[in-house]
Amino acid sequence: MGNPSAAARFTPQFVADIQQVLEKHGYRLPGHSSHIRELVLARVEYALHDVVERFEGRLA
Repeated sequence: MGNPSAAARFTPQFVADIQQVLEKHGYRLPGHSSHIRELVLARVEYALHDVVERFEGRLA
């Protein structure tokens, strides 16, 4: 992220909080293997970067 303030707010805890919200609403991570879960979480983190930048109007 280009904004230092945004980068400071995008923490592992933020990602964990989003995961908890998704799980609370019935979404589940795949249970195949820890490797698959790590790959999925990496893609989710990448997508979250995009979401927060769009939310703050930094991406069109």
